[in-house]
Amino acid sequence: MPPSSSTERSPRLVTRKSVTLVLTGLAIILACTSPASSPAATTPQAAEHDRSKATPPASSGSFVPAGTMVHDRQFHSTLLLPDGRVLVVGGRGKGAGGEWAIVHTTVELFDPTTGGWSQSGDISQGRRAPVLALLPDGQVLAADGTDLNLEPFKSAEIWDPQAGTWTPTGQLNVAREEAAWAALADGRVIVIGGLDFKEFQRLASIEIYDPSTGEWSEGAAMSVSRTLHTATTLSDGRVLVLGGGKLDGPHLASAEVYDPVSDVWSDAGTMSVARVLHTATLLTDGRVLVVGGKGKKTSAEIWDPDSNMWVSAGDTEIPRSEHTATLLSDGRVLVTGGLGAKASTELYDPDSNSWSSGPDMLEWRYRHVATLLQDGRVLITGGNGEDEVLAEAELFVP
Repeated sequence: MPPSSSTERSPRLVTRKSVTLVLTGLAIILACTSPASSPAATTPQAAEHDRSKATPPASSGSFVPAGTMVHDRQFHSTLLLPDGRVLVVGGRGKGAGGEWAIVHTTVELFDPTTGGWSQSGDISQGRRAPVLALLPDGQVLAADGTDLNLEPFKSAEIWDPQAGTWTPTGQLNVAREEAAWAALADGRVIVIGGLDFKEFQRLASIEIYDPSTGEWSEGAAMSVSRTLHTATTLSDGRVLVLGGGKLDGPHLASAEVYDPVSDVWSDAGTMSVARVLHTATLLTDGRVLVVGGKGKKTSAEIWDPDSNMWVSAGDTEIPRSEHTATLLSDGRVLVTGGLGAKASTELYDPDSNSWSSGPDMLEWRYRHVATLLQDGRVLITGGNGEDEVLAEAELFVP
């Protein structure tokens, strides 16, 4: 179903301080309070306000240093562990190729109670953008990913948090570049679409890892092939897949939903624009917020699983791709960095369907990763900075 027409963002209630004006030698005191917030009450002056020059409200939070990883990383993966630590795996190091670039086999752990970084056992192969999923028994699956030449792996391995070591597990049936993945409610892990490196064609096929057997099996294929798409596990256990396409086009606006119980795909309507390198975030109420994408997109929109419809979520201040979007403990969404977005952040409030400027990060970042910690803070790691790949980390404190 096509998306509904764009809806205007509701402005927040703004109270102006009393202003003293001196006119013709007489002091005239004017105290004015704006009307209650509603689209009809918005003045032309407020509508023309440049949010990029606004001072973020105190409730926006702040960023503080979180130490330095052992290695600089972009295209890495992170995972919040049950004990509150964060596991960081793989990623590419400095350089654009050749001897000055590396895909890391190293694994690191961030401890939020001490703020310190430590290393764990290495994975068997350096993986760029690997699948990294928590299994029901507390172990971690690392699979797929690509080497320095973007050739994907079929291999998969399991990390034991007690021993800090990795052991092989079943291989994927197809090596997939630029695939999407999601953890299912029953503990299995699904890998969706991607590019077949050998045949150099996009895939509609999917594979599911069963931790009870350590094997991968094929599921029902999507209606279309996809790369550079997103996959989001919904509150009811289904998986929403949307967008994708070749980096230089064409891109897709279509979406579909997978039911892992019946192994059936169904249509989920069409976004207002086609997207790759976007983000999709599950909101507290079960809807999904989609932000940005390649092509200097500022638009955001929301998919409602109850109505199977798309509605506008307004525009971000800055076009964003290769950014992060994190659901905060209070239900807002923190959007950080992105290609061309420098160190800026924005906050989306689903209650008012509005955006506000957030505090700047300590570093410029894109291709970084954001991880929500158990105490409500957000760990920001790695990515491309202003001049180089970053090892520095920082924390958003709401």
